[in-house]
Order: sequence, then C-alpha cells, then structure tokens
Amino acid sequence: MWTVAQNYLNNKKFCRMTGLKYIPTSITGSIPARLSFTFRAYVRILAHLMTGKYTIVHIHMSEKGSVFRKSIVAAMARFFRCRVILHMHGAEFQQWYGRSPAGVQAYVRGVLRKADRIIILGEYWKQFISSLTDGRTEIDVVYNAVPVPKTLHYNPDANILLFLGAAIERKGINDLLKAIEKIDGKMAPEICLWICGPDPNGDIREKIRTLKLEKRVQYKGYLTDEKKPEVFAKTMVNILPSKNEGLPMTILETMAEGIPSITTNIAAIPEAVSSGSGELLTPGDIDELAAAILKITQDRELRIQKSQMAYKIVKEKFSLQGHFEKILKIYKKLEY
Repeated sequence: MWTVAQNYLNNKKFCRMTGLKYIPTSITGSIPARLSFTFRAYVRILAHLMTGKYTIVHIHMSEKGSVFRKSIVAAMARFFRCRVILHMHGAEFQQWYGRSPAGVQAYVRGVLRKADRIIILGEYWKQFISSLTDGRTEIDVVYNAVPVPKTLHYNPDANILLFLGAAIERKGINDLLKAIEKIDGKMAPEICLWICGPDPNGDIREKIRTLKLEKRVQYKGYLTDEKKPEVFAKTMVNILPSKNEGLPMTILETMAEGIPSITTNIAAIPEAVSSGSGELLTPGDIDELAAAILKITQDRELRIQKSQMAYKIVKEKFSLQGHFEKILKIYKKLEY
C-alpha cells in the first residue's frame, strides 16, 4: 500500500488537482508505539475533516487490523458528510475473511456496504467483493501502476535471477531455493540468484547453506528505491513463485524495465503476465519452476521476445498516467 500511496504523493500534478492530504494510520514497532501513532493519526484526520475543505476520503485498506483502523476513519468521514472510497489491498483479505468469526464477517460486510465506492486491484476479486456488498456498492477495477521509461533498455545478457520481496513461504521462497538446487549443475556458472527483500524469520542464509547453494544464491537484504536501477540493469528475469498475492508491485516494476517474470497463475497476476511476457506456473510445483528457470536462462532470443512484450503490456495497461486518469474519473463521479 505504501508504494501506491508514494506514487500519489510523488505526482505533484495529481496532488495539486485533488488537494491531496495523506495521513498514514500505522507503523511497525511495539504495540504501544503503534497504538500511539494510530491515535495521533485519528486526531489529525479529525482536525482536517473539521475544516470542511474535504469532500472525498480515499482510504487504503488491507486485511486484519487494517479493516478495523480504517473503518473508524470511514465513520469519521461519513459523519462530516464526505464521500468514502475504500481502496482494497491485501493479498490475504479473502482468506482472512473466510477464517474470521461470523461477527467479524458481518462487521466487514457492514464497512464495505457503507462505502460510496470500492476500488479493487483486479477482475479476479470482483465477484468476491460484490458478494460481500450484495451489489450495494459500486466497484471499480484500477490496477496498481508504475512509472514506465520512455524506451526499453533490458539487458538480455544479464546474469542475475531476481527474487524481489519478503523471503517468506507465501512468496514461494522455499520452492525457489529447491528449484535452484535441482538445476544448479545445469546453469552457467555466472548466473546467480539474488534474494532482495526483508527476511522476517531470519533464516534465509541458513537455508542457502543447508542446500549448499552459497555459490549460486546471495541474500542481499532490503532493496532501496535508489538501488533498484542498478540491480534491474543486471537482472535477466524476475522470479516470484507466490502462493498467495494480489497484483505484486515488484512484477510491474520489473516489467516496466522489460524484465520478464516467472511467477504463478494466481489472483490478478495473469491479468499482467502472460506466456508472451513471462511464464505462469502452478503454485508449489517445484519441477515446473525449475524447468521454466532453466528454459529462460538458456534461450537468449526467448528472453528478448518476452522482454519486449512485458514492456509493451505494462506501458499500455499499468502506467501511472492511466492509473491517475481512472482515479480522477472516480473522484469526478463522487463530486457533489
């Protein structure tokens, strides 16, 4: 969600046209620190609403605690007669909802039904969200978006296989390491997997050692925005074998650089990646993943073809300009 919000904040024209005021309601840290931050955010939101300057409150919401925090913001907005947009993120929202007690499910449905508009990240989610609202709330599909360079500058002779994201089971990191182990002896020695992202469990380096992949795999830690251009210039293919996702920004970011993706056919990912621009696999199928990696590392012409298609798709469908145009149209429909 932060990446999406940051895109809004970085667009000065959008901020000027909408009078955007961004107020986050959560941080990482201890429970007291998080509670204090949220309370202070509520006070700031209330103060701004009391000015009467705002007519639309655009709320980014995921699952679990985010629903309860943001429902309070929505209630405050409605009290001051503002229109409420719920922008739904959260890869595990549907699963979390399904596991929740009946009372929590009823609360969630109530929150969604009171919104003036709901934005979702892909067509795959439309039926589920519509079932929760009983068709009472208008639903818009607005894909996540990224800046797209004016020209394609993919390097087909790059040697890095990139995993960009948290090194956790949901993102398929264990499957990826097992796939690399299977084909380690078949790949050119200069090819290396870089794992770039947080390691919440603190065990990724131990997993690499256990599989004896120290020469093939490197854990690089969190990848800052400043370092991304340097890393993308060295990247042959982006690999994200997730088991549960929405539409990962990392796929769109790398596609914008013309980098093909090897990923899974879940959620909204097939709305961005196709066989022409990458490889779509069955989640958890290690043999299929290993074969896809080997195939793309051994075929330079295939990489070039997929790169060109990846760049074309993201430019036409997932550019920031198109995203902002859709958001502005939604705002326009909600104006009094």
